[in-house]
Amino acid sequence: MGKSADELKAGIDKKSFELNYNGGTIWCEHLDGMGTFESEVISKFKSDVTLFSRPSVSSFMIINLDETNITDAIADTIINGLVDTNKRFRKIAFVGVAGMYKKKFLEIQSKTGALCSFKNDYEKAKEWSLKSY
Repeated sequence: MGKSADELKAGIDKKSFELNYNGGTIWCEHLDGMGTFESEVISKFKSDVTLFSRPSVSSFMIINLDETNITDAIADTIINGLVDTNKRFRKIAFVGVAGMYKKKFLEIQSKTGALCSFKNDYEKAKEWSLKSY
């Protein structure tokens, strides 16, 4: 059964933020629950780039794409946004990414040196993000 219009609007309106967790901080990029709203996902990510690129923001990130239909345009926007920023991330955990997009998102790791991981659970992504490496 599909999501209601209210549930999809809630996904679109969800704010990304920096989370204090387990003695550290993680930037939580919320692109989840947005279904097939490709242009809204892209727009939200592009507007968040200026927020998470600030020097004072954590270099650990979770990108939550659970319940969002990832397209090539969405993947390219995320990859280019992270590669083209002056911000250097140490670790990026993806939630809700399957199949061919895992390989595509690994371009970030090869181009920036940020360690990338794919989790099916948001809590596991938080734990991995701040685990020593």
